Amino acid sequence: MKREAYYMKRLEVLAFFLGAVAIPSTLLIPVIAPFIFASMAIVFAVLSKGGNMKFSRIGKIAFCLGIAAIIINIVYLWYAVRTLSETLSDPAARAQLNETLYRQYGMTLDELLEQLPSQPLLK
Repeated sequence: MKREAYYMKRLEVLAFFLGAVAIPSTLLIPVIAPFIFASMAIVFAVLSKGGNMKFSRIGKIAFCLGIAAIIINIVYLWYAVRTLSETLSDPAARAQLNETLYRQYGMTLDELLEQLPSQPLLK
C-alpha cells in the first residue's frame, strides 16, 4: 500500500509541474504547447486519485491549472483569429498592411496570397 501512495504522490507532483508549465506556455509558446502540457496535467491529476473518490489538494490545483491553461489558450486563439479577420476585412488596415509588407519584403499581401493555394477565407 505504501508503494501505491508513493506513486500517487509522484503523479500529483508531475501533474502540478505540468499544470504550472502550461500557464506560462500560453504566453511564451502559444497554440500547441499549452494544449499538450495542460492535457497531460489533467490526465496525471486524474490518475493520481487512484481509487479515491476525491482529489488531493495538489491534484485539485493541478487539475485547475490544466483547465485554466486550456481556457486561456482557446481565448487567445479566438482573439488572434478575430483580429486577423478584422484586419483583413478593413480596407484602411489592409492598405497599411500592404504598404508595410511591400517595404519589408517587396510584395504586397495580395501578391503573397496569390502564391498560396486556394484560400477563399482570406480573399
